[in-house]
Amino acid sequence: MGKTFQLDLITPISLKTFSNISYVRAPSIDGLIGIQARHATAIIALDIGEIKIIDANGKDTYYATSGGFADIKPEGVQLLIETIERAKDIDKKRSEKSLNRANDRLTNKESDLERTKQSLLRAKNRLRVFSKLA
Repeated sequence: MGKTFQLDLITPISLKTFSNISYVRAPSIDGLIGIQARHATAIIALDIGEIKIIDANGKDTYYATSGGFADIKPEGVQLLIETIERAKDIDKKRSEKSLNRANDRLTNKESDLERTKQSLLRAKNRLRVFSKLA
């Protein structure tokens, strides 16, 4: 086996397959995880955060995710995730509006507090990943 692996990003509505990946960093519920070729088999719960993919040429690509699972095998990795947005595809104005709406709901006593916190985390994450383009 070489020093690269196949990566599949699987959402309920899409499948993206990458070959020749040298490294993936993803947000697990216990902190960041790093994955390289021939990683030990594991299934890991993912959290809201940033996915960083480095291909065999050293090119970095960033994605925002809202969580899911990583299915890691020595020959490849599947990230089964709720949502994913590539940094360059993130709509900054839409993310800022989402952040403002979530902040407004924090003060509303009738709002579902847990849902509002999750919305706030997702909006902040999208803006943080978007900033990787600068």
